[in-house]
Amino acid sequence: MTEVWKMDNDYCLYTENRDIMKRIRRYYTDFEIMAEYFKFDKLIGIQYKVPIKRKRSAFRLAKIKH
Repeated sequence: MTEVWKMDNDYCLYTENRDIMKRIRRYYTDFEIMAEYFKFDKLIGIQYKVPIKRKRSAFRLAKIKH
């Protein structure tokens, strides 16, 4: 599951998809981690703060189906 929503002047992206997490870590270094979600000490999701200039990239990442 991957979602994008508006927050103040920036956007937030939440994902549980490992491929998207890897892609963000590699190519989108300006996405800041806001929260990490764990269940039984296993990472299940990450919430990123996305700069307004990267809004389009965030929506494209959210549409990736793996």
